[in-house]
Amino acid sequence: MPNILSDSLIDRAALLGDSIACDSVGGNFVTSGFDGIINPVPLLTHDVLMGWNLIILGLVLLLIVLNKQLYPRQFRQALTVPGGVAHTNQLLREWSPLKSFLGIAFFIAYVVVMALFVQKACVVLSRDVIQYNDFRVFGVILGIVAAWVILRLVILFIMNWLFQTRDAADRQVTVQLSVSLLCLLLIQPVLWLILYYPYSAFVWTGLGIIGLAALMRLILEIIETRVSTKLPVFYIFLYFCALEIIPGVFLLTAGLRYFAHGSVF
Repeated sequence: MPNILSDSLIDRAALLGDSIACDSVGGNFVTSGFDGIINPVPLLTHDVLMGWNLIILGLVLLLIVLNKQLYPRQFRQALTVPGGVAHTNQLLREWSPLKSFLGIAFFIAYVVVMALFVQKACVVLSRDVIQYNDFRVFGVILGIVAAWVILRLVILFIMNWLFQTRDAADRQVTVQLSVSLLCLLLIQPVLWLILYYPYSAFVWTGLGIIGLAALMRLILEIIETRVSTKLPVFYIFLYFCALEIIPGVFLLTAGLRYFAHGSVF
């Protein structure tokens, strides 16, 4: 009798140990009962986040810190341009955005971060990780965003060369640098949230920041151009609408062609 009881206790302990081991491996708590079956929903974290994403964002953060330490006065002046025309005048008396390391570096960083945000927005909104989340797609989007920024600058300088308004061109480039820097600083935490918590709400938040930045850039450019050229506000508004529409149509057409046919051309 003692042997039978001990064997029974051993069998029960072994059965209990097996059930505990299965629970620990399976990782499920309560999967059935009540009104239905509870199915775990996997997060998209590991699908959206790629190793090279962290490298890119790390280099951008390093670039921001480096410029802030090496050029603190220029960094502060670039951020204060939206404060008024006097800040723009002070900046242009001391340095030029397109002839300084800080200006060129932040234009490049802006293009890279915007391209990464657009790619992750496509991944989250379409839920298609296989098609949009590789480095090749990032390269294509990077080329489109870079072409958009360069095209805006080229059209800007051509128009100001035709109308002999060089001072207006310098002011507009300064406004673009300032707004790009502000947008870059604001979009960074949103992009980090998208990488680790890929919810569509964060994508729409980022799009809202980009939209507000574009509106602020348009208003500041109209004010700066009005000060330097004395042209009527209506003509300046039409001019900047054309300046925004042409690169925007180019970017939209290239994006639609790529996502529809797999090629920009």
